[in-house]
Amino acid sequence: MYIEADDAKLLLAEVGRFARERIGSAVARPETPVDVFVLDALTREARELGILPQEGAGGGFGLWEGTDDAGGMALSLGILAHVGYANAGIAVAWHRSALARWLSAALGAPFDAEDLHATTLVPTGHFGLARTAAARWIKSADQSDEEVALLADWLDRTAHTTTVIAPSPWSTLFWPVWRDGLIAWQRADRSQLTVTRLDAQHGLDELAAFAVRAGAGASGTATPDAGASRAIFGQVLALDMIGLLAIATGAVTRGHEMARDFAALRTQGGVVIARHPAVQQMLSEIEIARRQAEAALDGFAKPIGDIDIGTVAAARAGTHPLLCHAANQVVQIHGGIGYMRDAGAEKIVRDVNMLKLMTGGTREAHAFVAGWTGTFA
Repeated sequence: MYIEADDAKLLLAEVGRFARERIGSAVARPETPVDVFVLDALTREARELGILPQEGAGGGFGLWEGTDDAGGMALSLGILAHVGYANAGIAVAWHRSALARWLSAALGAPFDAEDLHATTLVPTGHFGLARTAAARWIKSADQSDEEVALLADWLDRTAHTTTVIAPSPWSTLFWPVWRDGLIAWQRADRSQLTVTRLDAQHGLDELAAFAVRAGAGASGTATPDAGASRAIFGQVLALDMIGLLAIATGAVTRGHEMARDFAALRTQGGVVIARHPAVQQMLSEIEIARRQAEAALDGFAKPIGDIDIGTVAAARAGTHPLLCHAANQVVQIHGGIGYMRDAGAEKIVRDVNMLKLMTGGTREAHAFVAGWTGTFA
């Protein structure tokens, strides 16, 4: 699937309208998360519009369907930014489900989920990014016994629980497992897993958190050969990290608009606060973070095979903390009102913070970059 840049822009304009009008109206009360029925309706609409991959179809223009093409990658990143602008939780649900579909295609396995968001994906082990070992394994078959033991433990799904953040009715889970020195992929039905609902997480209120462990009878494992195993795992990690960065960028873009609108209306000392140097400083910090994130995403608008995963991890480690700071500045510009849940600003902070913690978070990304480049502390 190939798409020209101008065509991608036209399609993204339609996605933007859908995100602002349909998703925006459904999430107009930020203190009240959408329920599964609203998510179902929005998912069906997004699939009918081609924003999400259609069941049984291939070669379309939906999310993560064109990763072998620069225009297709730009389109997917734009979709996530637009949906993240409207609601980060819905964006994460669609991103992880579409990525599971991409993985199915990469493994040569059918994707037959009746509802797109019934399937979700976890791209990492039970903690972080396995420090430097995961990066070194993707890059080379030359690992020490200590690193192999770390990776085997990291992906031991029966010995450890893994936190899964997804729509509450999810029924199928893709996750990596360690098999004979390679990273394989297991597609497990919820009935094959031990699933415990966790307390509400910090953000992404539309989703739920679960502690998940594989049961002894969990099956459905696909084991690619050594070269494909490394390539597929690296690309899944890259797409997930890029996708989370795009969603966060969209959320901060929304916060930036809210902050500018509020600063242009709120008065203090007889003048609008947008004229105060301190507020101008905060607005500029939001703008700088957003522009840096957009520049990073522009750099990833190329075929997935041409993307260096170390560059992705470095961009996420360096850029996402700036987006978290920018989201906090949105609240500060609103003053005390910004902390009220019905205002919406504090939800952006919580959502962007949660996005930072996913797929190992930004702290582990530094160790991953060290492993990828071969530099160690």
